[in-house]
Amino acid sequence: MNWKIWQSLKRRNTETPQSDPGSVLKVVFRKGEDGYIVAECLQLPGCMSQGKTKEEANRNIVDAIKSVLMVRMGQFLSEASQNERNLDDLEDEESFRVKGPDLVSC
Repeated sequence: MNWKIWQSLKRRNTETPQSDPGSVLKVVFRKGEDGYIVAECLQLPGCMSQGKTKEEANRNIVDAIKSVLMVRMGQFLSEASQNERNLDDLEDEESFRVKGPDLVSC
């Protein structure tokens, strides 16, 4: 998982603009064949949602993005745990826990 993506999803305390345009997940909205608004996150293949209005589609795609990122993080952690070294080797190493990001809607 790209660290810039995680950083771009963290809730910010200030209203400063993004310094790197590539660090933002972009969502495209389009009119679906059935009249619903379809929302798709292009950086996360298969991450799509829809809604009767753009606001509903926006809420739904945020939920979809959260779900995709949580699944991918779970896969990453699962793979990492399979490759763990013996814990005795880690006695002298510093460690920390990482909390997942909070998504903000623009």
